[in-house]
Amino acid sequence: MPIDNAFATHPGRVAEAAEKINEDFAHAWVKHGVSYQITADGNHRTDFLNPASFVVNEIQRFVETYAEPNMPAGEIKRMLAGAFHCANRVLLAFKKADGELYDHSTFATVDLTAITEKKEFVMAHVGDGRIYLIRSGKVQQLTKDHTEAQRLADEGKITKEQIFQHPDRDLLTSALGFENPRIDLRAGKVQNGDIVMLLTDGAHKVINLEQLHDIVYEAGNCFETCNGIIKVANALGGPDNISVCVSYLRT
Repeated sequence: MPIDNAFATHPGRVAEAAEKINEDFAHAWVKHGVSYQITADGNHRTDFLNPASFVVNEIQRFVETYAEPNMPAGEIKRMLAGAFHCANRVLLAFKKADGELYDHSTFATVDLTAITEKKEFVMAHVGDGRIYLIRSGKVQQLTKDHTEAQRLADEGKITKEQIFQHPDRDLLTSALGFENPRIDLRAGKVQNGDIVMLLTDGAHKVINLEQLHDIVYEAGNCFETCNGIIKVANALGGPDNISVCVSYLRT
């Protein structure tokens, strides 16, 4: 099944104006016919370590080591769980080795998708990045944010609409770099014409589903979609680093 991939990252309008470093990272690669897409949003970058690019490199290294030809979705799912936990252990080792340089704020949120030639789909998610599926003109969010505000909504203490204005909407409950991170894993099927999209919070916090739909269908291809999302996010204030991966499953 032909898949077109593109990814892009930008520091965001606010960080760019302040000449701050982009702590996001995005990447895509193919191994044994499986297309992998990943975005990461890091925190507490130092001269020696960028948490986002570090965990992406660790996850890719794990996949390159353990991936085999013709792996079914269930095995890919288990492999990705291992990759995330391995990256987490290494990041925790950095923090424990030098607690002053790498403190409690050293972490990364990560979203990864894997699409096989048999149209099997696997995703792994930790943090507050998001994965979307666009099918037949409808945008569907596949992930749930690992934040305190989302937890309160899940428990019925606040409404879904109140999440976006809640003071704890950015307070993470899980990320790589946490002692016992929650990693959401899911497997399913995709079909020709689907669009899979990964966004860090610098994009999805300012771009709603209707705007996302319009950007995708005005762009027409994955490269223009990436550029369009970054352009719109910055036009809406660009309050944070922005990363996006887009996969078009051609008909």
